Amino acid sequence: MGNELERADKGFTGFLKAMTMTNTDRANSMNRSVVEYKPCDVDAFFEPSRGVYNALISGGDPRLRTSAIVSQTLCAASNGFPVVIIHEGNHLLEQQLRANFSGSGRYKEISSGNPCFEPFYGLSELEISNQILETAPKDYDIKYNARYYIEGISAYLKASGKNLSFKLFSTCPHSMIFDKVDDLEMQGKISDHEAQEIKSKLMMGQSENYKLDSFLASLRMEIEPLMYVSKRGQHPLNIVTALKHNAVLCFDLSSVTNKLLLNTVIYQLKLALTRGLQYQIVIDSIPIDSNESYAAYIRAPSDKVCKTIATDDFYAMVGGDEKVFSAVVGNTQTLIVMNHSSGHSATKWAEVFGQYDKFEESYSTSRGGSRRTPFSILSSPNYNRTVNVSKNREYIVKPEVITRLEKGEAFILSAALGQLAHLILTG
Repeated sequence: MGNELERADKGFTGFLKAMTMTNTDRANSMNRSVVEYKPCDVDAFFEPSRGVYNALISGGDPRLRTSAIVSQTLCAASNGFPVVIIHEGNHLLEQQLRANFSGSGRYKEISSGNPCFEPFYGLSELEISNQILETAPKDYDIKYNARYYIEGISAYLKASGKNLSFKLFSTCPHSMIFDKVDDLEMQGKISDHEAQEIKSKLMMGQSENYKLDSFLASLRMEIEPLMYVSKRGQHPLNIVTALKHNAVLCFDLSSVTNKLLLNTVIYQLKLALTRGLQYQIVIDSIPIDSNESYAAYIRAPSDKVCKTIATDDFYAMVGGDEKVFSAVVGNTQTLIVMNHSSGHSATKWAEVFGQYDKFEESYSTSRGGSRRTPFSILSSPNYNRTVNVSKNREYIVKPEVITRLEKGEAFILSAALGQLAHLILTG
């Protein structure tokens, strides 16, 4: 056992097996095209020299899925990609990533244990307004003219000598904002023209300020445990800045129910693409849960992003959405399927692996006329034995096989190797 692939059908054992196979067995084995390997570590399928591929790991033991995530992260980092890993409370994953990247300076973490998330850090006024408008759910009913109000707040904060931050936006005293602009003018920090320009923008979007306040307050409730506070000594961080600095960022969402936070994460991943950044995204068991933005992101193909998804049941993770399931699987180059308790999910994977022509032999015996020989007293019947060969379509990997897979047992479809492998993963 190790991290190198070694075929199980070679050597003396393979020779003995081949000797016991019939011609029909050999034909079925060739048609099924499943390559048997000896037990090995999962990182054998994430070899940096082969490059970085989209990967999907579904089912099996959480520790094995975590090992696969770490292997893919190391592979991407070795190939020069920045990496973002998003998860919910996977402390084993955090520990393994820390152990593997200790001393490199690349590893960053956003979690309740390391609160340094600042959603607006390093973003322009336009990017901030876009982030708010695109991540706010429809029920907040924030109109487009809110953009002007956000620009007015940004101009006021800059004129005050302050950096744009989520904390300042979410605690803005809206009822006093015009007076504060006047105070800046009286202090000589801005001219009359600049003051009028700021107030003009504020007035154009003033009707939306209470909606903005409501949205930002709700978002703050979700990110409070992760939020950057200057007095704690951490450096402000978000997804865009982490990717810009080629970091490996592990982001604990705290709870998958934090919909506004997840919207913000997805927006920043897309924003990074508009900035021309290439990266690896790893998603650990974050359900779609009717989140259209998230669903659209993971199913959209991109030559700038390598996507890895690990979950106990991917079909359940996407809520049975056939379009998302098919799109993600279709864009995946390394697919690892382990044990699934759901028969329906097992059938979906059996369909993914496909079918083959299976030949089956059957025998029939017919009785012919009696024959007599010079040495026989009585005549003996003459029997004719016929071999019939039928051809049927059958799953390459049957659903019941997937539901009965042992611990660590997996079927792995690899584009890099150009084959479907069957083996025991040891770690």
